[in-house]
Amino acid sequence: MAEETSDTFVDSQVAFLYASQTGNAESISYNLYEEAVKRGFNACWHVLDDYEKFGFNDLRTVVFVVSTTGDGDPPDNSARFWRILRKATRANQAAYAHLRFAILGLGDTNYSNFCNTAQRLDKQLLGAGATAFYPKGLADDGTDLEEVVEPWIEGLWPALARVARCKGSEDKQNAGDDAVNGSAAVEADAAAAGLARLTVTGNTTDTVVDSLENLPSDPVLQPLLLDFRPMAELSSISGAPRVPAPVCTASYVDTEKSGEDYRSTIAAMDSSFACPPWHAELTDTNSSKEDSSQTPFLATIISANRMTTAYALKRTLLVDLELPDAVAVNMQGSWHAGDAFNIFAPNDERLVTALIKRLGVDAHDADRPILLQKKDPEIALPAHLQRFTLNAATLRDILTWSVDLCSLPRKQFIRVLSDHCSETTDRDRLLYLCSRQGTKLFEELRRQSPTVLDILHAFPSCKLHYTRLIELLSPL
Repeated sequence: MAEETSDTFVDSQVAFLYASQTGNAESISYNLYEEAVKRGFNACWHVLDDYEKFGFNDLRTVVFVVSTTGDGDPPDNSARFWRILRKATRANQAAYAHLRFAILGLGDTNYSNFCNTAQRLDKQLLGAGATAFYPKGLADDGTDLEEVVEPWIEGLWPALARVARCKGSEDKQNAGDDAVNGSAAVEADAAAAGLARLTVTGNTTDTVVDSLENLPSDPVLQPLLLDFRPMAELSSISGAPRVPAPVCTASYVDTEKSGEDYRSTIAAMDSSFACPPWHAELTDTNSSKEDSSQTPFLATIISANRMTTAYALKRTLLVDLELPDAVAVNMQGSWHAGDAFNIFAPNDERLVTALIKRLGVDAHDADRPILLQKKDPEIALPAHLQRFTLNAATLRDILTWSVDLCSLPRKQFIRVLSDHCSETTDRDRLLYLCSRQGTKLFEELRRQSPTVLDILHAFPSCKLHYTRLIELLSPL
């Protein structure tokens, strides 16, 4: 009987593993995992540093999504994994001869060592005897991640089906683009044939202020100027992302400290630092109080100045922070040139309040503690939401501390918005925006740097439940 090799073995499970610094790689990896389950694969999803939990050395089929940070460094949540990987490969040059893998790397050509994490991982695994069952993809955030990510994902599924068992039907695997073409054909009507100015108030994209006291009391919506005239030449669209299944629901917690009482409790927390209300759950109770990584504090922004031109692809700011006197004294001599600071940077509370209103959530309900639940027991919640299945938090706190409201969401988010529009014009424009034909317009949207609120305001008939919103947004 012929021995089963990594080339002929059909695995019963596929693991989706990620290393992410800002949340992009995590979000893409999670969407892949979710789609795999939907297609009928037996899948699991983990951050690389949890290698002990999922038994990395025993895995046979893995899809990696990894980003690069700093000067070509791997993300912080993969540091332990790299140490164990180097140790294993030094001890045995064929340590991973049983492994088949695919790698999607995220990077930025504006920085040195483009996609260095993905390149290193690929080289190290191949050097340890592993086999790539699908060519690696290297996506460039300096131009457009989607240009590489979308076609790479499209080709992944047939390659994965050759090495991992799938209980889904062929029809289920091929559903997606054709369904969009048929059920959401774009009508070339008067609404599509024009230059649409979608919002009406001022632009604060490049504003830098010296003091928070100088900020206006209400968030200023950025006008989005998008040209939908090319839609008039289309009878249908293609290449729109699949709609991911909803993964979570929410329920209010019966508690004596709800509403304003809950907010009062949070407000009574130690005012010497500003961080998420659940930060205490994440800290090591045995750590020294002098360990600044475990004792966040409130720093005052003295000034913020732009270091790059208005046309630079990446905006760089020089920020002057004033530390509390006690911190400055205690940490004197402990910090040196080149040290890095972690910053809890919440979303603007005015943006959060306006978004809550746009979502149709009563202000009182936004301050009531909620718990999240999995909608499908087979599909895990995104990592940044999992803590809220056990520990209650308010919608306001989740929107403030856990999801990114200021970065442009991925096309998949735009696709979901289209399904929640009551007006045909809004629906068709959103479909076009996330389609292959709308790539240039999506890049124009990216250039304008809208917030989530800007996008929702631009398409007024879109009504989205808050659970759908938070599960689709990247972690903050």
